Amino acid sequence: MFLTIDIEITNRCNATCHFCPRDATPHQGIMDVATFDKALARAVDYREVVKDVSGLDVVVSLCGLGEPLINKNTVSFVKKVKAENFVCSMSSNGALLTEEKSQELLDAGLDEIYINISDIHEEYERIYNLPFDSTCNNITRFAQLAKGRCTPVIILVDHRDDPEHIKTMEAFWRKRGLKKFHDYSVINRGGALFVEQMQFEQYPEMVQARNELSEGGVQPLCGAPWGFLFIGYDGNYYLCCSDWRKQASLGSVFNYSFLQVTRQKLAMVVSRNPVCKTCNHDPINMLTEELRAQHSGDVSAEHVDALRKSLRNGSREIDEALGRLLKYGDQHPEGILPADIIPVVATS
Repeated sequence: MFLTIDIEITNRCNATCHFCPRDATPHQGIMDVATFDKALARAVDYREVVKDVSGLDVVVSLCGLGEPLINKNTVSFVKKVKAENFVCSMSSNGALLTEEKSQELLDAGLDEIYINISDIHEEYERIYNLPFDSTCNNITRFAQLAKGRCTPVIILVDHRDDPEHIKTMEAFWRKRGLKKFHDYSVINRGGALFVEQMQFEQYPEMVQARNELSEGGVQPLCGAPWGFLFIGYDGNYYLCCSDWRKQASLGSVFNYSFLQVTRQKLAMVVSRNPVCKTCNHDPINMLTEELRAQHSGDVSAEHVDALRKSLRNGSREIDEALGRLLKYGDQHPEGILPADIIPVVATS
């Protein structure tokens, strides 16, 4: 078991996928060296907190909302992460993964790379606005070079809602030496991407979902802000990677630690403002969506009941873990700041 600290070394991207609402991001940039060094130092400090509180391992991911290879310092950043004895991963669309860059990343010690490429040939070029042949060659070559050194994982976004297409994509890449895959449905990026069936607050099922998840005093809690901690390219802590509109800043790495912003992060998750109320990862929204599917006859009552139990059990586990973290923080010299100390920066 491990948690991930995601350091966004850029939120700029060279692709134009319609399922990534880049236009909804209010500001874009590239993380500079000083900010990265401070972010990594905060990750090192928090690893000790996590070790003391839960015993979990910590992985550092160079990802965020953009294409990491746009940042000219990516290779040196990987070296720095490895020098601190973290497992280091990154995400990429593969278009900039040249032979030279691949070798540099492998020599730097990169452990995992998640490559997002959900289409091939002309359809890939139409959706990503990137050249397919060179990207395909980049990925195939990296898989060959990486054997025994780094694990490439193909990420397949099911933006067509077509399982057969996903199977076809997986078969295509298996023929080219890729062995690990992960697929997921389109997500609404904290509400930044309009998805017709994810307008949760319009649905009467939301009241039912909230009541069922809160029964017996359970507080519905999402695990993403705790399992995937996020530092933006600007050095600000954000609630999680779903905050594409960068509405929920918890202050800068130059001023605060991960531990110090814990209580404000919890306040945001509990209130569901400003991000969670529109995010499809929020447990109330997840159950709302499945209740609607049940009422439409698309899923069974047993399926919804299993999800309900899973979300309630997950919320209890998160609550217990946060209780230990808060207790640790209150006894720690650094402490945890009150929830209202750090101003929430909401950008429309």
